[in-house]
Amino acid sequence: MKLIYLIDTLYKAGGMERILTEKANSLSRDYGYDVLIVTNHQRGRKLFFPLESSVRHIDIDVNYRMPWLMRRYLKKLARVMDEEKPDVLISMCGKELPYLDRLPDTCIKMAEFHFCRDMYRIKGQESRLKAMDKAVSGLDCFVVLTEEDAGRWQSKCRRVEHIYNPSFAADTGSEILADIPKRCIAVGRLEKQKNFGDLLDVWSLVHVRHPEWTLDIYGNGRQKKRLEKRIAELGLVGSVHILPATRQIAHEMRASALLLMTSIYEGFPLVMVEAASLGLPCISYRCPCGPGEFIENGRNGYTVDVGDVKAMAEHICECIENPSALAEMRLGSRQKASGFTVSGIMKQWDTLLRTLRK
Repeated sequence: MKLIYLIDTLYKAGGMERILTEKANSLSRDYGYDVLIVTNHQRGRKLFFPLESSVRHIDIDVNYRMPWLMRRYLKKLARVMDEEKPDVLISMCGKELPYLDRLPDTCIKMAEFHFCRDMYRIKGQESRLKAMDKAVSGLDCFVVLTEEDAGRWQSKCRRVEHIYNPSFAADTGSEILADIPKRCIAVGRLEKQKNFGDLLDVWSLVHVRHPEWTLDIYGNGRQKKRLEKRIAELGLVGSVHILPATRQIAHEMRASALLLMTSIYEGFPLVMVEAASLGLPCISYRCPCGPGEFIENGRNGYTVDVGDVKAMAEHICECIENPSALAEMRLGSRQKASGFTVSGIMKQWDTLLRTLRK
């Protein structure tokens, strides 16, 4: 079966890029799919995550973020589809999504959404939500990341499915470190969605009680200078470090005690599942969607209301001050993640794709 995936670029270190890359590799390597990834604005930049040699990638080289270039993009994409004759065309919900009905109706058309419906409400983008509803209504299938979000989209598309993100951590069978490192970690783009400003406020409370502990934030983005300024204002220089995104994040997770998340919305965070598979409990805002569906309070972490800085800091301090309970949660995290293996999740994708085939 031949698949074509559509995504803007593959040079960024984001969760969506990581998921697509790993999923394409697995579908090709383990299930025999012919996979082509079509980007529109790669501009020769190096792929951040490596692709198997059997997974093809081409760039159409049309920056369709400029609306008047969408027609040119669709024309080039139609030419690719005519040459490739895919069985399934899968959009990652870029700006091309509303225009898929203009492409030849010769294959299954579907999309996968890596955020959540509430994102539009939180961002005050009601008009974009209406456009999204219209766009997905003509698809053969729409795949979201959580059961919670699937319920919110159910009436908008003829077929809505939810498939969780798996953990792609390579060494889930390794032993958890006996000595718990005095370090917490956060991972994500340095953008408003990840809300790291709140995390700095949380850490300022933790730092008062446990100045020997450190917080390392891994990510790239536009808010780096703003966050560094806030770190200085809070007197956290030396306690909080902002570090660039890394392909070796699993190594950094193994050298940490807790994963911290203060996002205002998510889809189903890949970093949360991968951290759990490596024995890291997660303390997170209970944002839509994902953390509340994965984290069981006291077993593999804690969730608190979005914006409840004091409650989050208190849970972190409880974990620091009760090493035996933290050790139990580290085991609980590994157990929870065992239900999110690549083999199990990719079987779901294989089953779905084969049932969709025309």
